[in-house]
Amino acid sequence: MSAITIALLTFLCLFLIGGQGHDQVSANNVSKRYVNLNGIKNLLLKEIRRKIPKNIKGKSGNVIYTLSKVKINKLQLPKSDLRIKRLNPLTVEWTARNGEIKGEMNWWLRYKSWWDKGHASFSTKRIGFSVTVVLAGNRIRVRNCSSNPPSVHLRIRGRFWSWIYRLLNKALKKEFRKRIAGSNGLICKSVKSLLNRGGNAVFKMFNNFNG
Repeated sequence: MSAITIALLTFLCLFLIGGQGHDQVSANNVSKRYVNLNGIKNLLLKEIRRKIPKNIKGKSGNVIYTLSKVKINKLQLPKSDLRIKRLNPLTVEWTARNGEIKGEMNWWLRYKSWWDKGHASFSTKRIGFSVTVVLAGNRIRVRNCSSNPPSVHLRIRGRFWSWIYRLLNKALKKEFRKRIAGSNGLICKSVKSLLNRGGNAVFKMFNNFNG
């Protein structure tokens, strides 16, 4: 039995012992809010950066655009909960909410026969996810992951037409939401990769579930 499994089951036993006469307590009632994620912050940021394509190309109406040199400058960690969903096999739900990513990028666009290029900064707020993992021995198996579309704020700087920038702004917000959210979006891809590759730091996060 792994150290993670022992720690989680120890916490569950203590919870049941202190139950003041309750013979049975549902595993769904055992939770620990605001799990400290500082130990995995750099690993999560690394995974997010790894998952960003070198160039992002898209089209919206007559606007054709390319994003390049996307850089993440800041990751604000989300508030995070761990909850035991099932005891056999030991299944834990990791939920996070209200994270934020800030960064910058270069952009290029073509509108009909005109083209322009420039720089933009962005902020994506209300980033969250829910992922279910099964802890079996020293292995972590990811069952599923979901992530809702975040709010996106952009500041676009260029040389010419502000009305085209408004079109670009609308197109890029849609692009960001599409790429970030969903079970196969940037956030879930990064979280699943973190769980598979994070090693001791991830084990320690789950181990700290018992306080």
